[in-house]
Amino acid sequence: MKKQSAYWIRRTHLFKKDMFECTACRRSADRPAKRCPACGAAMKGVKTDGAWLDEMADFDEMFGM
Repeated sequence: MKKQSAYWIRRTHLFKKDMFECTACRRSADRPAKRCPACGAAMKGVKTDGAWLDEMADFDEMFGM
């Protein structure tokens, strides 16, 4: 039986610390680890989510930039 593997997705926000989400079980962690503490999947690396760009665009619009 093959072991499950996954990636961390870095959820970056402008005024909050980064969170990392496991692609296998969708659980969040404060920092990336070699294995997900929730499901035990071996992590292949970190991918970055670009949602913070939308947050920045909202702030630009609010402040007229």
